[in-house]
Amino acid sequence: MSSEWALIAAATAWTWTNLIEPFHLRLRQRSLLLPCLPAQLDGLTILHLSDLHIRKMGLLERKLIGLLSRTSADIAVLTGDLVDSDSGVQPLREVVSHLRTTAGSYAVWGNAEHKPEKLSHRDVLERVLAGAGVHVLTNETTTLRVGDATIWLAGVDDPYSGHEHLVQIAPASRCADLHLLLAHSPDILRHSLTARFDLILCGHTHCGQIRIPGWGALWSHTRLGRWAGDCVLTPDRIARRLNRSLPQPYVVVSPGVATVGTPLFKARLFCPPEVTLLDLRASASAPAHTPTTASPAQDI
Repeated sequence: MSSEWALIAAATAWTWTNLIEPFHLRLRQRSLLLPCLPAQLDGLTILHLSDLHIRKMGLLERKLIGLLSRTSADIAVLTGDLVDSDSGVQPLREVVSHLRTTAGSYAVWGNAEHKPEKLSHRDVLERVLAGAGVHVLTNETTTLRVGDATIWLAGVDDPYSGHEHLVQIAPASRCADLHLLLAHSPDILRHSLTARFDLILCGHTHCGQIRIPGWGALWSHTRLGRWAGDCVLTPDRIARRLNRSLPQPYVVVSPGVATVGTPLFKARLFCPPEVTLLDLRASASAPAHTPTTASPAQDI
């Protein structure tokens, strides 16, 4: 290949990975079979957003508002790294004001919320979220009722930066129909107490941002290793990787909305930004041979 064609190929690759795919926001509908899920919660929907990294009301934020305006769920969750500066707080309020749920919206902090250079007053952000109907769980729990079923919902502060206190929110015994944990990073799996939950929803990794088909993420940005950069971590895989016994939780990791990196290289490849709509299925009503399936994504 001549130097001219090599330059054209490099410029094309840079343009796609930095200027096109990072703004190709999509809603991905993912069906997840949880064998422990009771029939009363079969079909429960959870809208999962993570890693918005908002600084201003830009193109991606306006696309996100349009997507949320056309989507509804039983529960909405935001798993940290919501803003990257004080100037992002009000645009975030506008974004989350478009969440449409029947059982509430909940959030946890990420490592970005613990960096004073990014966010000078986290209490202001919490008040803005509360005013928009989003409850922040900082090493806290709440119990939700959905029909005749109960959900133990716990939210842990950022485990990547060491602010988690899982021991104070992990259930001591089976006390609800579904035990759900929100954590910014899958690093929370380093704690064996995560085995007490049925499902954990995380962000932080952006699922690698750059993924190689058939091989996965180049890196995970976690202390667990590259394997934690996948979108779904199954109980069997967690047990094998961490040398633990079953049962273990299912973990669903969001690819995130924003794209991070250096100023001239904020790239995504085979990993577009997304909002995930989880559809939880009970074993009695989901195909036994496809415990984790995903329907086609809707791009906007």
